[in-house]
Amino acid sequence: MVKLIIGGDICVTKRDEKAFLGGDAQQLFTDVLPEIQAADFAIANLETPLINAQSPIKKSGAVFGNSPKMLNAIKQSGITYLNLANNHILDHGKKGLKSTLEALKENQFDFSGAGETLKDASEPFRATIKGKNITVLSYAENEFSIAENGQSGANPVDVIDFVTRIKALKDSSDFIILLYHGGKENYHLPSPKQQKLCRFFVDQGVDMVVCQHSHTAGVYEAYNKGNIYYGQGNFVFDPYPLKRDWLYKGVLIEVVLHEDNSTDIQLIPYIHKSFFKDEIGVRKMTIEEAKLFMNHIDEASQKMIKNPNYIQEEWLKLSKSLENTYFSILNGNGKVMRKLNEKLSWLKFIYKNDRKLVLKNIVTCETHREIVETILKDK
Repeated sequence: MVKLIIGGDICVTKRDEKAFLGGDAQQLFTDVLPEIQAADFAIANLETPLINAQSPIKKSGAVFGNSPKMLNAIKQSGITYLNLANNHILDHGKKGLKSTLEALKENQFDFSGAGETLKDASEPFRATIKGKNITVLSYAENEFSIAENGQSGANPVDVIDFVTRIKALKDSSDFIILLYHGGKENYHLPSPKQQKLCRFFVDQGVDMVVCQHSHTAGVYEAYNKGNIYYGQGNFVFDPYPLKRDWLYKGVLIEVVLHEDNSTDIQLIPYIHKSFFKDEIGVRKMTIEEAKLFMNHIDEASQKMIKNPNYIQEEWLKLSKSLENTYFSILNGNGKVMRKLNEKLSWLKFIYKNDRKLVLKNIVTCETHREIVETILKDK
């Protein structure tokens, strides 16, 4: 029997920096710590490069960067593998990724999902634990962090590469985990294409797909011979003082792999203590908290499973609610103008149907979209 624990995003904030740098795993992980330390293999996502000096890239969105000394607390927690395939690992460019890799090697962490070349970034992690061959595949959506030929970064979602690799890995692996860093942030459901892709991963031989990046715990499904989790929520990534309650809650995924390769899977809900008071770290939810939290996830999961149109219907609702925001983005508006348009919808009077059709063709046609991506590549 092999016990695995999978956790979500870890990143230092100013409030908990002292505990990370001082190696105070007890203060950060509290009663979650025994669950991690009881595992034979513990996984988390490192949602930040480890840097000794600032070298931020030009990008849209937040830029993270933490001292390599933050590994002190992670090491004390019992987490041994860190996923690097995410949208922040290249926030400080090639130099920042290099210092991250050096720090992980120096502290004897296992890792995969990013590298100084595309070849390195795409290599899966493989380990034999108690006689069981465990494989971890890591992929990230394209968002300012992706490795290319001749450029370091995170492993991109490449279906052809995946199919080639899975063919070679299936027969020599007892359990294959695929970590997928993508999906809509702050949304507990997958997009239709995300669900289709994750199911494809399972159809090809992956035993478990775990989607991260959404910052909220999502729905899950048993599909074919595998299991898919569409979001775990933040792990130790304190969202204080934001008031969105879903940012404070998440789940660990515990997998018990038996001798015959059958599995028992349990979700362990936790909450950031700063949700209730001015404290740092996470703790397990109480029985009552966990019941309410898991009922919400279970109900949404059942709707997804019972209604084949549920994901598409909810995605259309979400997309419609974001129409003003995306019109503003496509129009080149800054934050202030976007907020105004969200309230006043003034761009609807500019984006007439003929203009919308032009945009539709550029966005949906693969060739047109590739031209736009190429034009914007170095901007």
